[in-house]
Amino acid sequence: MRYLIKFTKEGNIKFVSHLDLMRTIQKIIVRSELNIEYSQGFNPHMALSIAQPLSVGVSSNGEYMDIVLREPQDEKDILENLNKKSIGGIKFLEIKSIENIPNEKKVPQAMAMVEEASYTIKIKYEDSTKVNDELKKLLELNEWNMIKKNKKGEEKSLNIRPMIKEIKYWVKDEYLIMNTRISCGSKEHLNPELLVNYIKENTTGVDNEAFVNINREEMYAHKESKLLPLYKVV
Repeated sequence: MRYLIKFTKEGNIKFVSHLDLMRTIQKIIVRSELNIEYSQGFNPHMALSIAQPLSVGVSSNGEYMDIVLREPQDEKDILENLNKKSIGGIKFLEIKSIENIPNEKKVPQAMAMVEEASYTIKIKYEDSTKVNDELKKLLELNEWNMIKKNKKGEEKSLNIRPMIKEIKYWVKDEYLIMNTRISCGSKEHLNPELLVNYIKENTTGVDNEAFVNINREEMYAHKESKLLPLYKVV
């Protein structure tokens, strides 16, 4: 039986790599004594996958993973067991069982399902008096062009503006705070750090030495033309 599970990545755990996060979750699953499925072959792997890995330093209270258990278990028991054996920063929030029905389309894994994600971003300014007006003018533009490197190291110009689906912002205590929803997934993807870099490069008074706080709030997909959190799509 397959399960979609929503969890957090907060506190110091946000500074671990995706590979180390996978290892940590694998250890939690083992300690929880879940009867998880393994792949066949000489080097068996847990039937575990995580949707859209985060960059190191980015926190989240809207992460998702798929696991496959050898036999069905009560959803509440699974969450309770995982949380009992978890560590600080990782809390398991929601769970949905996914049953593939014969002759019906197979429900894709979370990593293939996700289309958009929402973030809260906080950028520190030494002088924030102009940022409100500067960002207002930026949002009137149809193009926000950035230079992006592909996996081969080749540079290309990318207009990130169409990938920003929604953005709300305000200034408080020398911080620009943004709630934004952007493209996320295999079809179209905007790294929130690229958005941060564009804003930092096109506004004045930024404190370039300060840590930029990025938190992923939720991941979404469409169902019958409605945009819903992943756990409500399956």
